[in-house]
Amino acid sequence: MSKSLQPGKIHQRTITGMSQMNYFVYFPETCRDDNRILYTIHGISRNAEEHIQGFISQAERCGAILVAPLFPEEHFPRYQRLGTSVQLERADMAFEHVRQDVHEWLGFPPAPMRMFGFSGGGQFVHRYAMFYPGRVARMVLAAPGWYTFPDPDRKYPFGLKSTKDWPQLTFSLGKFLQIPTMVMTGEEDDLRDKDLNKSREIDSFQGLNRVERAERWVNANRNLARSYDISADFRLETVPNASHAYGSYLGHPPFSEQIFDFLFED
Repeated sequence: MSKSLQPGKIHQRTITGMSQMNYFVYFPETCRDDNRILYTIHGISRNAEEHIQGFISQAERCGAILVAPLFPEEHFPRYQRLGTSVQLERADMAFEHVRQDVHEWLGFPPAPMRMFGFSGGGQFVHRYAMFYPGRVARMVLAAPGWYTFPDPDRKYPFGLKSTKDWPQLTFSLGKFLQIPTMVMTGEEDDLRDKDLNKSREIDSFQGLNRVERAERWVNANRNLARSYDISADFRLETVPNASHAYGSYLGHPPFSEQIFDFLFED
């Protein structure tokens, strides 16, 4: 571990490359295993440090390192979709630079990641896992507004079909379906608020709110796994009394505990 990383404190680190990226790290005082790292991805409020703060108690309980990248809006306005096109700045590639820097800085070998994403972060996480299933060990998606479905006939990012902006896409759905996944939606997160994508295409095949869309996406993956004869673990959980605000989810005590128990249960 780098001597500059002090346990029990939140550290901010900056890396440069195609564009400058900041990320936050918390190294618990109770750390027991170098490979217990949670990568947590913010929503469109870009509150990366708040993700760290909200998970500190669970990180100490589980002995897990927290890493929260910050995707600046000026460079990554559509980070949720991994980017605008293959020609422009790609959020997935920027995230990979963060991941490499984390392991070089901490002195740990890379390993498949435990990932959490809230809202737009949940969109990023499941699409990243579709592109790179070998890099993700387990994932939790909390309140994504909409999803990429495992449908080869719908154009990306609605499905997996290549487009002029995303040509020659290839996916290993068999590997993706084997990633244990939990989707969480708030009991009161069923409103069509200003941040929800209300396009006619998404409404028609994904549903009218985050709860309906989560149910349909989980069921689509379960059904596809059965057709592949894969024993998949896709769970759908409801967070009581939570609306679409990160604080309302964190305000429900079992929420973060449930995330850590699922991500680090193996």
